[in-house]
Amino acid sequence: MKQSIVMTVLGNDSPGLIKSLSELIVEHQGEWIESNMAHLVGKFAGILRINLPANKIDEFCEALSKSTLGLQVSFERVSLRESPAKTNTYKLELIGQDQVGIVNKLSSAFAHIQVNVEQLNTEVLDASMSGEHLFKANVLLSVPVKISEDELQEKLDQIADQLVLDIEIERV
Repeated sequence: MKQSIVMTVLGNDSPGLIKSLSELIVEHQGEWIESNMAHLVGKFAGILRINLPANKIDEFCEALSKSTLGLQVSFERVSLRESPAKTNTYKLELIGQDQVGIVNKLSSAFAHIQVNVEQLNTEVLDASMSGEHLFKANVLLSVPVKISEDELQEKLDQIADQLVLDIEIERV
């Protein structure tokens, strides 16, 4: 019987790191299911879900901890939700002048309207003409079906006005 685990990894980035990690997973009869990984300031950071035979999980975790990959790792066994709440998924792209606390303000506004952030990718860019810093984010939201697209758009317009952001929304 297979069991899913979610693991986070962090360490110095180097060529072949993902190859070595995937080989270790395969050695323990595991399957790489999904992941988000990034190179940040010379570091490799990632979160991934793998499926392993239940009797191989402890062995895999120990092997990864003792490996020469140099990764800090944390694991959690997970089970898939049997009946997830009914939601609609929306993709947002937003851009505006960078400001202190912008992610906190955005996430607070989303939480206030009971919207879950499924994925968040952010970066700060130099504006080409002014030299100011621009905050850019791509966000995947899970929105309860009880919130209509018009209601969501209205709430996003309020957020955009408060934070001086351009927000584009697309239902996925």
